[in-house]
Formats: sequence, structure tokens, C-alpha cells
Amino acid sequence: MIKIAVYGKGGIGKSTTVANVAAALAEKGLKVMQIGCDPKADSTILLRGKAPMSTILDLVRQRQNDFDLEDMVRLGFKQIVCAEAGGPTPGMGCARRGIIAALTKLNEKGAYVK
Repeated sequence: MIKIAVYGKGGIGKSTTVANVAAALAEKGLKVMQIGCDPKADSTILLRGKAPMSTILDLVRQRQNDFDLEDMVRLGFKQIVCAEAGGPTPGMGCARRGIIAALTKLNEKGAYVK
């Protein structure tokens, strides 16, 4: 398994770039998972055809642990597994802790073994 993380200032095109890289890798036949970490939860929106989805942190807040992996992810273009971590309201908390919590929840629910 190869993990790639992309960081940078807001508004510089990270989500667009990552979605295009994910699509290119999927077109090559690789199994790809994209986990968006923006509180707006929009990094996978084009890959999943704008289909609505809950963020992982919203699921945790609303349902504690009463949800499955299928509630956390959507299949997108070329079967890319799309997940959105979500986060606190901008300026109201630490996004890093939210991202770690979302990644941990994906692991608990078996996202990295399917």
C-alpha cells in the first residue's frame, strides 16, 4: 500500500490535483482511496458525481459508533473509494485531531483491508 498526503495553503488546487491523480491511478487499474480532509468536505465531490455523503466526523457526532464502513464511503469514478473526514467549524477547533479521528475510524471499520 502506498499512502500519499498533500498539504498546502487553502485555495491552491490541492483537491483538484489529488482528484486528477486519483483518477489517473484508477485508470491504470490501481485500487484507489481518496480521503478528503477539508471541513467543507468537497475534495471528492467530482469523483463521486456530486452525490451527497456524510462526513466521518458528522457520523461520529450523530451516531457515535452505530454505523458501518458503507456509511462512511462512496464509490466514485472507476470505483475510487471516496471518504470525507469533515472537521470542526473553521476557527472553532483543531482540524488535525478531527482528521486523526476520521482516519482511526476508517481503520476500525476495515477501510484499509478491502
